[in-house]
Amino acid sequence: MKLHHPFRIGIGVAALAVTAALAAASALPAMAADGPSPSASPSASASPSPGACSGSVAARLACIDQRASQAVSARETALQQMTEDVNKSADITSSDKATLLGQISADESGLQTLLATIDADTTVAQALADTETIVTGYRVFLLEQPKVHLVIAADTETTIEANLQAKLPAIQTAINNSTASAAQKAAAQTAFNDCTTQLAAAQSASSGIVSDVIDLLPSGYPGNQPTLVTARDSAQTARSDLGKCKTDIETIRTDLTS
Repeated sequence: MKLHHPFRIGIGVAALAVTAALAAASALPAMAADGPSPSASPSASASPSPGACSGSVAARLACIDQRASQAVSARETALQQMTEDVNKSADITSSDKATLLGQISADESGLQTLLATIDADTTVAQALADTETIVTGYRVFLLEQPKVHLVIAADTETTIEANLQAKLPAIQTAINNSTASAAQKAAAQTAFNDCTTQLAAAQSASSGIVSDVIDLLPSGYPGNQPTLVTARDSAQTARSDLGKCKTDIETIRTDLTS
């Protein structure tokens, strides 16, 4: 009995998208500097040091402005990559896509406005305070980047789960109608039952990720970092559960076609 069709669920390619998104979201550093720092210090510490840029007030302001430009540029590059990742995702929902692209665009505009403000500052103290906002006001690396990729991963997992759910009746019918031996059918049924269990677990793990993270704000950091960590763990759990279900389906295919 040919059983190829019920097993064409497309989980392999889609799972790669989940893996890629989770890899991008997995770097959740300790609550410290937010990536490339706007510091006026060569050590690139999180908080710009008033003494890091020396010389006259004009020289120090020019130095701070240069550091700020570098920090904003690094964040703009990251935001541009996030935009590409959102647009390339085949499974992100239209509403989630619109929300994320809106947030990214707002960050890009805000950073450019902030950079203009820093360039116009006339005191070192104000320039340093404004420069610090590049980190604290946007959290591009510690919050926005993992948030974007967690939403992509969760939406992709939801698509995989829906695809699997729709295919389960056909797979069960294939098992019931198979001419394989009783032992093979029993083994296939056991694998099928496990797949349904794993799928339910995956659906449970991934169901709340988007709603938990998509509206997280830089102003809530670092208090909202545990939410990112929990969401990442849930996405990884769902990916693992889906992988087990995929293995079960391969087992069914082998049992019924050997």
